Amino acid sequence: MKNLASTRLRDLRLTLKQAGLDGYITTARLEQRYLSGIDLSDGEAVFLITPSTAYCVTKKLIVSKMAPAAGFFKTIDVPFGGMVEGALKLAKDKKLKRVAFDPAQVGFETGELFVKHKLVRSCSLVGEMRRRKYADEVAYLKKACAIARAAFKEVKPQIKTGMTEEQVRILMDVAMTRRGAESIPFNIVCFGENTADAHHTPSKTRKLKKSEAVLMDFGCFYEGYTSDMTRSWWHGGKEPAAYKQIWNIVDTARKAGVKALRSGVSAGAIDKAAREVIEQAGYGKEFFHTTGHGIGLQEHDLPILRAGAPDELEENFVVTVEPGIYFDGRWGIRLEDSFLVTKTGSKKLT
Repeated sequence: MKNLASTRLRDLRLTLKQAGLDGYITTARLEQRYLSGIDLSDGEAVFLITPSTAYCVTKKLIVSKMAPAAGFFKTIDVPFGGMVEGALKLAKDKKLKRVAFDPAQVGFETGELFVKHKLVRSCSLVGEMRRRKYADEVAYLKKACAIARAAFKEVKPQIKTGMTEEQVRILMDVAMTRRGAESIPFNIVCFGENTADAHHTPSKTRKLKKSEAVLMDFGCFYEGYTSDMTRSWWHGGKEPAAYKQIWNIVDTARKAGVKALRSGVSAGAIDKAAREVIEQAGYGKEFFHTTGHGIGLQEHDLPILRAGAPDELEENFVVTVEPGIYFDGRWGIRLEDSFLVTKTGSKKLT
């Protein structure tokens, strides 16, 4: 799988040539993992990618960490604290005239230094590449989704009246971790009125009543890639007719969004397909977030499936579809799945 990192480097080099650039510098941890297959921490390295060679400028302590990428990365160690300056010096020594950086991926101080050295601003150079997933990324995303799906199947029957939101969250954390999740980026558990809070923080004191709404939104990281899914249901007996009606509207909206999902369709068109169902039912104001988003190295990644978004979906994009309706102080419903975009439609991963 790490060999596909070298393929991504090759594709980035092609992009550099097409853009008339002599190199690209990145200090961003996620971009570095994407290009090398190595999980570095923030501040551990600076990458300089040229049309012919990929350099990792780092401190001596990290040299051995880069060993798995030795076949396609040349690692150079510099004194502690001198990695950015070392990469800039390397670019100068190699007589690279047009070296790019992404201003959205660096801090203000580093950005100022890059501008001072006449680097070229190039927004989302790697970010655009990250939208379409390579085979290794698809495999990791499928596994992350399988972990979350299996964990929910285990935990849902264990949810009982009297448990707190936090207790259920812990059950999900343990279930996902036991199945191989390396970390849990988010795990939202909501009861009753809290289900109307789209990004609620689980409470240690709010207990599940005998009959009320439940919403769970959760995901996990596997080999650096995340899953994302949401389930909503009525716990206990006496499910209100209004809840069932709204659940069906949200489900119809979800299905409409999924039906529109395929390569060549705009992100805005997916949002429109789902949103129109809810608006026509009279609940447009109660659907106040986007219909979905990309997932990958981040739980909220590009593209964003929002109203009017022109981004064209392509084969091997992985996105969520997650319409919702929320009544403040009462309850809310969101249904979310993750999908691999294909030429003719999509494949459900959750």
